[in-house]
Amino acid sequence: MKKLVVALVILGLTAPSSFGATAKPVPKATAKATVSKKTVAKKPVVKRKVYVRKRVTPTPSPKPVWPPKGFKENDGVFARIPSGAELVGLLSSKKTLAKTVAACEASACGAVYIASATDCAWWEVSATVFGPSYADVTSYIPFGNLRILLGGTSAHTVTPVFLVSTEPLIPNEDLILQTIGIKKDKFYSLVASGQSLRQIAGTKINSVVSAITGAERKDIESRLAANTISETQSQAELDELPARVSNELTSYNLNVGAINVKCWLSSPVESVPSNIYTPALSR
Repeated sequence: MKKLVVALVILGLTAPSSFGATAKPVPKATAKATVSKKTVAKKPVVKRKVYVRKRVTPTPSPKPVWPPKGFKENDGVFARIPSGAELVGLLSSKKTLAKTVAACEASACGAVYIASATDCAWWEVSATVFGPSYADVTSYIPFGNLRILLGGTSAHTVTPVFLVSTEPLIPNEDLILQTIGIKKDKFYSLVASGQSLRQIAGTKINSVVSAITGAERKDIESRLAANTISETQSQAELDELPARVSNELTSYNLNVGAINVKCWLSSPVESVPSNIYTPALSR
């Protein structure tokens, strides 16, 4: 096929001398161009509206107010405790705080906003969990201490810190739910409505008292065997046990207070972040 194409091209370019003695002139064909006229229908002219985009000058974000309003200040370190509504809104607005929400449903929690006039290499936040005395429910005493270490922040940056303890909102919760025969969601909805544990237990109150007393005695004996409390402390807790159980059945409100905030400029010498709760040995 390739040779045929080449031959055709050669024959078309050379004179045909090899096929006769004298080549007769070939008259040239005169080509007449015929132009036919076509009627072209005119298209209707469509006027289009041109929308001119208005130039909108972006409004700059307001600069953060400094120093922040409502904060207490000491030597360039600022802190403010959010209201209950603020805390609930903050916890519910971020999915990343799901674990914190779950922890605060079962344990005593608090929160504090922190900020500083200069950069902080790391932060130290300490707090105390308070609860009613076993002997006198109108008197609040320390139930334990909380110490939180967290990473550094730049100057003028407001950061929320959640104070999560392991102090149970309702001591012996699993035992109580099992004895009463009630689900956790139902139990806490009744607590939220203002009912005491005694009211929720109803006719099963004596069974609840016996179960809690037995569990508390077992806990005291195990701590005594582990030498975490002395004989004197053990006996004191046993003597307070009836009042303690009565307290749990009537009024058991906890709060997180005595918050202390420190901004460190040097590099941390401890593990950061960390969250350590140390219960008090006696109440």
